[in-house]
Amino acid sequence: MKKQIVMLLVFVMLFAFAAAVIADDETASPVTLNWVSVSKAVRQAGVAGGFYEISDFGMDVWVPDVLTPQEDIPEDSYYVFADESGTAYVRVHRIGFDNGEITLDDIEEAITEMGSVSDGIFWINGYDALIYETKETDSAAVVIPFDDGDIIEFFFSPMSNSDFYSLASLIMSTIQPHVLHVEDVAGMIKADLNSVWGELNRVNYTDDEDGASITIYLWEEGVNSETIQNVNNWEAVREDKINTYNSYVDVLNELGFGENVLLTLMYISPEEELSFLTISGGEITYDIAD
Repeated sequence: MKKQIVMLLVFVMLFAFAAAVIADDETASPVTLNWVSVSKAVRQAGVAGGFYEISDFGMDVWVPDVLTPQEDIPEDSYYVFADESGTAYVRVHRIGFDNGEITLDDIEEAITEMGSVSDGIFWINGYDALIYETKETDSAAVVIPFDDGDIIEFFFSPMSNSDFYSLASLIMSTIQPHVLHVEDVAGMIKADLNSVWGELNRVNYTDDEDGASITIYLWEEGVNSETIQNVNNWEAVREDKINTYNSYVDVLNELGFGENVLLTLMYISPEEELSFLTISGGEITYDIAD
């Protein structure tokens, strides 16, 4: 288990580094955290864990089994998860306001006045969330406000522990709606693509009387019909692209969509503006090398 956790934490630290690079690029989209990216590492590392529902807010959070739910929790808290020593913990709790709707900008201003440091506003699986750190309490928190004035906060401590810092980053990335729609999953996939492939690629989805589908378009520079024909290891390249497709199938299965969503992945040549490989419904429906 220790080896699995180390593998997972290495991934999360690399993921956090990528997010920091994106944040420093003023031309990039807002920093995103998403379950699609993290779930790949969770599966590869074989780390056990599970989703916990916060029914009042209609959301879930995934927590690894190295942190266990506690029975004795404070008022207005939904969960407290702690490690074996009890020194590292995650608390999920509600903050209520009587003055109605409050925005992330309002919260950011308030926490700054109290001495905390804002890490900025993130997109987390469909939620706009503020992440901030407080040196005095050696903690970090994710805050998500709702229209009725309620706020849910995910509180993590101690952030000075590098392993727990990485574990907290992982858990932050898993916050998501309890009831997912095709639009939600498409958004997660798009966030995953943008962190790796860039903004040129796109994700389309449908969810109507004709059924549900997600189509992923991946544009690859330097690819055309001639270069494809001359690739000596095209079978290996194609297999790698099939593995990418299958990784998204795993996500759909994991989130309970299974065969209810038709997944299509199209690799596009920018030079010729045509697909050179299309995988749909688990089958290769077009291969320019054939």
